[in-house]
Amino acid sequence: MRRSRESSNNRQQQQQGYDPSGLPPQYPLNQPYWPPQQQQYPPGPPQDSETKSEHVLRRIGLAGWSALLLIPFLILLTLFLMLVFVGRPYIVHGSSMFPTLHDGDRVFVVPYRGNTTPDRGDVVVLRDVAGSSEMLIKRVVGLAGDKLTFKDHEVIVNDKYHHKNTNVYVSEPTRSILVPDNTLFVMGDNEAHSYDSRIFGPVPSSKVVGKALMIFWPVSDAKKL
Repeated sequence: MRRSRESSNNRQQQQQGYDPSGLPPQYPLNQPYWPPQQQQYPPGPPQDSETKSEHVLRRIGLAGWSALLLIPFLILLTLFLMLVFVGRPYIVHGSSMFPTLHDGDRVFVVPYRGNTTPDRGDVVVLRDVAGSSEMLIKRVVGLAGDKLTFKDHEVIVNDKYHHKNTNVYVSEPTRSILVPDNTLFVMGDNEAHSYDSRIFGPVPSSKVVGKALMIFWPVSDAKKL
């Protein structure tokens, strides 16, 4: 009698959706009741927030404000490399290059390297000219093989190009010269007061120290040549 009553109760519970496993009917028996928890991983190493440059400075002991000590060192190093591998400064003496250059101007002189050679119009610095120990700064007027004609207050190159005078030109007797090989004919822009190739003749190319690129001091005269 009890067994028939229990079977009757089981049928009623099954009809009402009761599951003897104890789980609600909407959850299948082959799936867990609670959703699986995400797997926990051990915390990784702390993130390093310093940059690569900061790391390098810290390694050499110049972290923080002490890194400012590098500024004067880098400036001196840059100047040294420019003097050794690029060029050097030159102080203008006299007024032979006026108005392009003034007495006391500082110019930056770069040597001709590789296949580069002086060209007409270049402002060059010369050494050991006419037995003088003082370096001179002049403008290249003629190259090796050029024919220069002095006529009517002008210098005509190869009967074609006219040298542009920048100051008062001193009249000379009409004459022509041929610039020898491996030499340059140079003149000062202040032609009325210039000691140049009109007096001591063409200059050997080996006497050229380099090309003056720019005036860097004083600031009021700073410009590219």
